[in-house]
Amino acid sequence: MSLEITAPANLLDPSPETAYFWGRVVGDGAIADNRIRIRTSDETAAHRLAAIAEPEQTRDGSDETEQKQDGITHHVREREYLHDTSITRRENEYMVTVTGDITADAASKLGLPTPMGAFEKVESNATSNATSNATSNATSNATSNAETDITTTSHPDYDFADLTEYTQPLLRGLFEGCGTICYKQSAGAVGLSFVHDKRILKRINDLLGNLSVPTPTSDPAPASSSGHWFSLDDDAAPAVGRQLYADTDSTGLFAPSRRRKLLGCLDRIDNE
Repeated sequence: MSLEITAPANLLDPSPETAYFWGRVVGDGAIADNRIRIRTSDETAAHRLAAIAEPEQTRDGSDETEQKQDGITHHVREREYLHDTSITRRENEYMVTVTGDITADAASKLGLPTPMGAFEKVESNATSNATSNATSNATSNATSNAETDITTTSHPDYDFADLTEYTQPLLRGLFEGCGTICYKQSAGAVGLSFVHDKRILKRINDLLGNLSVPTPTSDPAPASSSGHWFSLDDDAAPAVGRQLYADTDSTGLFAPSRRRKLLGCLDRIDNE
């Protein structure tokens, strides 16, 4: 699917593009000094995020273990499985890096912490042939500590008020950054959940309440790796999932592998 993404004049001006972008940053990104990095296991999504950030986009090629693919930093990452940390898997990971004053402006306007997340080194395999459509069920790094040489911190409130006009792409970005999809074969259901720290989960729960379908959720509980998680009720998950990805063909503001997995699971339970 080839779609032209229009870069906003300013990454802090409310728009569907910026709502999706900041959802991805908060869901599974890192902020430190004058850098923002967004992680994704979907190469197409990486290019779309880079297009949104184009006016301020820079790319860091200093890590010799990383491989460039059409301007997007790529490596292969081994991560723990969210629900069983004894299991690890290798998957493609693509990084989009943005530098400049936007980091301080974002901290001020959106209530994001500085630092947030971590710019950790990753053992990589530059010659891997793994598919670029690998999909992460969740991120175990959503609440990881920032690198130790950064001492400046803020007290975040994660204020999405300016972006709530675009709740759907904002939630979609958050879901792709820190959401999970679980096919429950025995129950004939699809489980949707979010994994992050409690402050962000509270904001996500508030945003879910803005959707036009019921969104009952469980109470936050400690995750097996770090942070907390909550899930949508199984009966509500299909309507929420379809609404999150409604009318996305014309915008391109989504990760194709994540949408394909979710809608495929929903179609499967519909046909059972």
